[in-house]
Amino acid sequence: MSRLAPLDRVLVLILVPLWVVCFGLAVRTQIRGGGLPFVGLSVENSESYPVLTGEFSANYPSDPLAEAGLRAGDRLVRVGEADLLGVGTLGLIARALDESGRLRVPVLFERAGEQSETSLTLLPLSVFRPGLPASLAFAASALFLILRGRPTPTVRAYFYFAMCWAFWTCAFLGGWYEALAALATIATAACLLFPLALHFLFRFPDDRAPEGRWHRIWPWFFAVPLGLSVLLQLTGWVRIGEMGFIVTFALGAVAMLAVATSKYRRADRVARRQMKWVLFGIYCAALPPTVGVVLSVLDPRFQGLFLPTLWALPLLPLSLLISVLRFNLIDIDRILSATASYNILAVVLGGGALIVVPRIAEALSGVAGVDPGIGQVVLSLLLAAAVVPAHRRLRPQIDRVFFKERYVLDQGIAELLPTLSACTDTQELTERAGAGLHRLLQPEACVVYAGVEQSYAPVFVEGRAVPPAFAAGSPLIVSLQDRRTPLALSDAGRRPDEAPLGPFDRAALETLGAEVVVPVRQGDALAAFVCLGPKRSGDVYTPTDLSHLAAVAETVSQRLQRFDQDEV
Repeated sequence: MSRLAPLDRVLVLILVPLWVVCFGLAVRTQIRGGGLPFVGLSVENSESYPVLTGEFSANYPSDPLAEAGLRAGDRLVRVGEADLLGVGTLGLIARALDESGRLRVPVLFERAGEQSETSLTLLPLSVFRPGLPASLAFAASALFLILRGRPTPTVRAYFYFAMCWAFWTCAFLGGWYEALAALATIATAACLLFPLALHFLFRFPDDRAPEGRWHRIWPWFFAVPLGLSVLLQLTGWVRIGEMGFIVTFALGAVAMLAVATSKYRRADRVARRQMKWVLFGIYCAALPPTVGVVLSVLDPRFQGLFLPTLWALPLLPLSLLISVLRFNLIDIDRILSATASYNILAVVLGGGALIVVPRIAEALSGVAGVDPGIGQVVLSLLLAAAVVPAHRRLRPQIDRVFFKERYVLDQGIAELLPTLSACTDTQELTERAGAGLHRLLQPEACVVYAGVEQSYAPVFVEGRAVPPAFAAGSPLIVSLQDRRTPLALSDAGRRPDEAPLGPFDRAALETLGAEVVVPVRQGDALAAFVCLGPKRSGDVYTPTDLSHLAAVAETVSQRLQRFDQDEV
């Protein structure tokens, strides 16, 4: 906290404790259970009873008005023991919450001058439960990043954006005053959702401000429809307000993807890897709500799918944290290609299950006399069993089109390993290994050092000048003596289970000008090592690259075991 600027310190001390209170109330709400009567009411003035508009939340599993024998035009007089004179939708919610934690509440209504009693089914408060993990993830990531060091404009923008989303997904409902506080919090956060999210994306990952005034203005256009949607839900137009919010949310997600994609196309290689994590997080968080919106437009019965899709939101702050802290923790290219492959197959599988399978089952029932239901089950299982083999064939094609460099490297390493296993002497083995790695990874320098008496001297060189030899007792050689995996200079290049480099290891690698050093062993002894400089493309060495290098080193090591010791 002492390293924060005064304004940042004030915001942290205000927003974080306030969120802790809201989150605690939201957890209490879920533990206590119950529900709320989210039905549309219109009230003329404070001296009249509210009239049902016929609207109700799409998150209800069924029509609560029909179940209670209510319809549009009925006047609600009392809910439980609370009188509803002059009360609107928000007042009805607050009074029902005050009454009990049950899922049905007694209601007195008036129709054609006659009063009758019924019980109204409440919308379970558990529908807001998916927002709690997202709220916790956003708040924790925001606090972690801003306390991790002196906040940059990008980190500060993320803190605003993440805390806003943390408040929005934190639904606490427990009475009149609590409902008012929840309404004010959620409505304010809803208006700020996408303006703050887009403001962060404009700055990520290089701390540059948006180009031009227009980039600072247009994201705020999302605040108006989002705020209006919340207002409509509380003034009787529940279904229209919900649909407006869902559609605006989907458009905001598309805008975030568009901005992130535009930034990605202008970024360098390292920034692109960070942006890929952001794109992956937005994609994972935005795809389920977008699918829910499409289904809602096609069939209003699917409007209740929106809130359950909030379970995917924690993937967004998780991806953002990885992009900032350890963007090379996992090879994001492989994750993206696998995700794309499985999504394409899921669409094909879903379409086949809904369209093709029933028709084939009907045809089989007419020809072979098989029951159509049994035929559909068997055909669906066969279709699902084809997913994994199809993924193995589809994913390389996706890599070839969208991740060409990754595909070329994978194919090149697959061809290099058998070539190394077929070498007949150490000179051929050295030259093919060095030339192959230089061609596939395209480093600024590729040098193979081999043990010669009490030192290690270069026996293959491609690229810039290198030191002539390393003594057997030098810090680098000592570091490599017990290693069987590549040694990466960059923190991002090492696996999470590896310890950080010591000062001697780092100094040795920096002196050599190498980004990665790959030890090659002959039994328990260090026979040679390969030094690779930074890539000419500016990209980093990914975990996949290091796995390929380890495979090459293992193949060379196995081949050395078969050569005569004097020849080696």
